[in-house]
Amino acid sequence: MLSRRLTMLVCALVVASPAAAQTTTEPQTRAEQLQREREEKQRNAKPYEENGLERTMDLVEGRVLPLLNRDGVYAKFGSLTTGSGFAYGGGYRDRSLVNGRGSVDLWAAGSLKKYWALEARARYPLGPADRVSVEGYVRKYDYPREEFFGLGPDSLRSNQVTFDVHGWYSGGQLLVQPIRPLIFGGGVEFMSPTTSSGRNRRLPSIEDIFDAVSAPGLQAEHEFVRTLGHVTFDYRQPLNARKGGYYRVDVSHYDNQRDRALDFNRVDVELRQFVSFLAERRVLAGRIRVSTTDVGETERVPFFLLPTLGGNDTLRGFRAYRFRGQHSMLLQGEYRWEIWSAFDAAIFYDAGKVAVRREDLNFKSLEHDYGIGFRFNTDTGIVIRVDAAFGSADGKHLHIVFGGIF
Repeated sequence: MLSRRLTMLVCALVVASPAAAQTTTEPQTRAEQLQREREEKQRNAKPYEENGLERTMDLVEGRVLPLLNRDGVYAKFGSLTTGSGFAYGGGYRDRSLVNGRGSVDLWAAGSLKKYWALEARARYPLGPADRVSVEGYVRKYDYPREEFFGLGPDSLRSNQVTFDVHGWYSGGQLLVQPIRPLIFGGGVEFMSPTTSSGRNRRLPSIEDIFDAVSAPGLQAEHEFVRTLGHVTFDYRQPLNARKGGYYRVDVSHYDNQRDRALDFNRVDVELRQFVSFLAERRVLAGRIRVSTTDVGETERVPFFLLPTLGGNDTLRGFRAYRFRGQHSMLLQGEYRWEIWSAFDAAIFYDAGKVAVRREDLNFKSLEHDYGIGFRFNTDTGIVIRVDAAFGSADGKHLHIVFGGIF
């Protein structure tokens, strides 16, 4: 009798247990069901693994950038001029010279197009809080494949030629910073540039098409004394700006010691503005740059010192130095957004023109292009920039460069 009762009890428990289990495990509400799903995901979740791009950026920030910014021996990458292509080299930097206040920077670099340059630069503060300082510098260089298409807005792409410009310059400046964003500067430079035949086998040399009339200062040695002054107001935050502005005016007088007919004045004005939103992950960036020269009735500006447009830092939809003229105007706008930390994308639009007369610097007949780009960056600047430009009269262009544009 007892065994029969035990058997019936066991059977009842076996039959009832699934229903009981179902009663205790089934969620009673939608909120409970969602909570259980979240808990299940957490139990099954794997630790986050960085993708290849994120690992690369960590490597760049942790290993590569310190090699570029360090004191002592450092690596140097970038461009020597707009048309130099990728350049590489090394240098030595000491920012604790003379009782920890002065700095010196020496470097040498060359490019794949056989451009090269050597530079030495030193700076020392004269007053408290570094409000007043002096700076001296010297550079020797050779740029053998600079491009020239003629002067003015109507220059022809079919006249594309190359020339070599080489020489040296040295100078010194006094810099005054009364408040943090504002800097005044003035100084003197001695310049000795020489132009000669270009060294690009794919293109004609400049003397094959142009002469000293159509290209003033061609194939001549020059000695300039340049007096200069500038004022800068810079309140960008950070230096790889998400907000703020940068405004600068440069005024120069070039006094040619060998040919007074090549004396001239030049003024450059540059305005940059940055507006951010969505926690500074979206940025609207704008740039205006105007350059103008002034000569007497019998004077001319050497062609290689004229304002230019075209290349990776101005009109990105055109070849380097596509336009040269006595006056130029450049307008650029970018919409930038953060994809990941240290990796941004941008949509851009460039417009501009060169002019023979200053009164022709207007918004008529502007050259233009548009495109998309990507930037690998830190708070102090852009490390690598990739821009693809379209929509110009000069075809499509892809730029891969070290450093930013503005």
